[in-house]
Amino acid sequence: MDSGGFQFLRHGKIPNIEDLARVYDQYWDVRYFLNLDYPPSPTDDEHDLELKLRRSLSNYEYLIKRFDNVLPVIHYHWRTDVITKYVIKYLDFNPKCIAIGGLVPYVLISRGVPKDSRRSALRFLLRVKRETGMCIHVLGLGSPVINPILKLINIDSTDTSTWRVKAAYGKVVMPGGGERHVSGRSISFGGKKATSDDLMRLYAFLKATGFPMTDQFNEIVTSFEYRALVNAWVVLNSFELPGSGVFRSIYDELAGEVSERVIENAH
Repeated sequence: MDSGGFQFLRHGKIPNIEDLARVYDQYWDVRYFLNLDYPPSPTDDEHDLELKLRRSLSNYEYLIKRFDNVLPVIHYHWRTDVITKYVIKYLDFNPKCIAIGGLVPYVLISRGVPKDSRRSALRFLLRVKRETGMCIHVLGLGSPVINPILKLINIDSTDTSTWRVKAAYGKVVMPGGGERHVSGRSISFGGKKATSDDLMRLYAFLKATGFPMTDQFNEIVTSFEYRALVNAWVVLNSFELPGSGVFRSIYDELAGEVSERVIENAH
């Protein structure tokens, strides 16, 4: 169960940790609660970064006194030496799993991120997984183009709101990455209009992977709910490697590092 901290902060609100604990206390059947954290921005200086990380750690220390299933949330920042210091602090509490967030701005190349941030962020994931061997949940990064990399790194789980957001804008997520407009509305930004070949490829993927509602495929044009279900299915089930581009290059580089480590361990 997410704390909702990211949405609160987007609207300029800082929730009270005691109020959040009272909310968590009402749900006895939740597998994990996420800590209330303060996500750093790529543009934060070291002082602001440390301040947010300390406040997040303080919240975690409060919550674990009330609940035994709270996961620490570690938000990536390009100052990896600082982030690594806090990873170690959280590991001292022996959590069952850790959640890593803050990767989306770096993977999508948002304002303020350093050059080559995609590689740096995904290499950080590989290093944390390799050096801790822990269960890791990655926040917000689930997509067909990233799934193969997360699988390669042996990330345990991820999440995303892409499936719903894209559907609301009349788009479908394509197997292997990319998106297409299908609703017939005018296109004002992002993506291409789906061709008949695109729709045939999407339908074939759904059929091959056992999507239970392929007989209603025509609803993809008119129904937000159907597009959302299709998108969620594609995000959950598409693991084909990108044919080319930066993510294929990153996959190949990380695959080489993983293979080298396997060979080293074998000796």
